[in-house]
Amino acid sequence: MLPLYRPAVLGFLLLLAGCASKPSYDIDFSDSFDFAGLHSYRWYDDVHPSEMADYRQYNSSDKRVRTYVDRELRRRGFSEGTTGQPDFLVNYSISKQDQMRIDSFSGYPQGVHGGMGVGTYGAGVSIGYSSGPSVKHYQEGTVVLDVIDTRSSKIVWRGIAEGKLKDSLTQKDKNRIASEVSQALLQDFPPTPGQ
Repeated sequence: MLPLYRPAVLGFLLLLAGCASKPSYDIDFSDSFDFAGLHSYRWYDDVHPSEMADYRQYNSSDKRVRTYVDRELRRRGFSEGTTGQPDFLVNYSISKQDQMRIDSFSGYPQGVHGGMGVGTYGAGVSIGYSSGPSVKHYQEGTVVLDVIDTRSSKIVWRGIAEGKLKDSLTQKDKNRIASEVSQALLQDFPPTPGQ
C-alpha cells in the first residue's frame, strides 16, 4: 500500500504559506502514463476513511488545502466526483523539520584576537573580539501533493514544495500564499509528453 499519510502537523499553510523566502518546487511524474485519460478526481481521504481523514475534515488548514487545490484542478478542466470511481485520487502530506544554520563570519574561534603591524609610516596595533560562529535555528516545511491512478493504485505525479517558515502570518497572507503555492505546483498539470 502507498505510504500516503504523515501527520498534518500545522497544516498546509503553516508549513508553506508561511515561507520566509519563496518556496522551491520539484515536479516528478511517470513518463509512461497517459494523463490525457484523466477527467475526474476525488480526495484520497474521502475514499479511504481513517483517523487522519477524520482529523483533516475538521482542520481549517486542511480545508484550505482542498479549497485552493480544487480551484486549480477545476481551472484545468477536472471535475471532483462525489460517487463512483474517479480517474485519479489526490492526496497530500505535510512535514516540518527544525534546521540549524551556522555562519562563521570571522574565521576565528571565540575569544580576543590581536595583531600588530609595522610599516614605513609607523606601527599599529589592533585588538578585536570574535564571538565565534553565529547559530540560527529555523523550521523548514515540505508539502507533497500526489496524484494516484485509481486503476493501478500507483502515484503517477508528485509535486513537492519546500521552504523556510515564517513565525506568524495573517489569515489574508495564509490564503494568498496557499493560492500561490497551489498554482505553482499545478501550473503544468497534467504534464505533456516530452515535458
